Amino acid sequence: MKLLKGDNLELLKTLEDNSIDSIVTDPPYGLKFMNKKWDYSVPSKEFWEEVYRVLKPGGHVLSFGGTRTYHRMVVNLEDAGFEIRDCISWLYGSGFPKSMNIGKQVDRIQGNEREVVGERELQGTAIHEGNHRPEDMNTIPITKGTSPQEGQGTGLKPAQELICMARKPISEKTITDNVLKWGTGGINVDGCRIGSDIIKIRGGGREFKDGFNGGWKNNCGNVNVGRFPANIILDEEAAKVLDSQSGISKSSNILNSIRKGKSNFVSNHEREVSYRTNFGDKGGASRFFYVAKVSSKERNLGLGEGFEDGSFAREIKKVKNNHPTVKPINLLIYLVRLVTPKGGIVLDPYMGSGSTGIATLLEGFDFIGMELDEDYFKIASARIDKWEEYKTILK
Repeated sequence: MKLLKGDNLELLKTLEDNSIDSIVTDPPYGLKFMNKKWDYSVPSKEFWEEVYRVLKPGGHVLSFGGTRTYHRMVVNLEDAGFEIRDCISWLYGSGFPKSMNIGKQVDRIQGNEREVVGERELQGTAIHEGNHRPEDMNTIPITKGTSPQEGQGTGLKPAQELICMARKPISEKTITDNVLKWGTGGINVDGCRIGSDIIKIRGGGREFKDGFNGGWKNNCGNVNVGRFPANIILDEEAAKVLDSQSGISKSSNILNSIRKGKSNFVSNHEREVSYRTNFGDKGGASRFFYVAKVSSKERNLGLGEGFEDGSFAREIKKVKNNHPTVKPINLLIYLVRLVTPKGGIVLDPYMGSGSTGIATLLEGFDFIGMELDEDYFKIASARIDKWEEYKTILK
């Protein structure tokens, strides 16, 4: 493990070519979030070119981005030479609308009175985890006016962040050859399957006629535990909302659906599709997606009181994790596992408060983290120093 403080563009230049297995990072979104200088722009093409150089052929980048500026980050990645493989949507339920009430502003200008119709609790910031308000301010009044502009606003409720999945082109003729040489190129499908239900694949014990060569295949015992990982990830709140709207459902037999209104003849292709999708399980719709659960203790574990004399963390024992965009560690565990080969090195050039480092070490990989801000670097160092303790609090 290496934790490096300084300008990541300069620090990247100290790493060897083709030495990193994966990049999992949460860079600036270019939104001027809370007027933080570090969030004034997205990572440049020059930055991604250095990342490209140090990443092994076939190595993946998973990089978070904001919905308004994601396209700028992706263009820079692509211009640096990366292949854009997919876009993962992380859906969450706790975001609060950053929308100006136009009717309220009209009333303020015109001196109109507004009726108080209730109150609401203050929530966190639109970008996860932050909650910046006076300690004694827990609710604000809900008011309503009568102007023609009442009900108009300027923005939607944020409920997703995007994660660009990019890959450095392979150096060998095939993906298989590349994986054998570098260990990189593929993703860990079985290690990231969703849930623990037994899912039947193809016949799951039946025989069917192969439509390509006319032969018979026996697929007895061809099953997997859990569903194929999707490009949507939920937090607990989003999962609850989805399940409350979808209710409990049972996976259907598509072969029976195909036969309805038709003759008993079913093509080999239709039969195979049915065997692939006849799960026969039941539950809420969230069972189709990974749900990143958050522990209430994970933000500040490694900080606070109780450190032994002489430990690094003692320097900041009264400091809390004030980073405004902390991501759930379970989410990062899943992402690190998805794109990192066994024994690989994960690089996070925007380390922040160190959550990616904790996730990486919990998964048994090596970690290199880079951070420019001195306060965040100290927080990250203290949290990562206690990474083993996170085993006891994560769900």
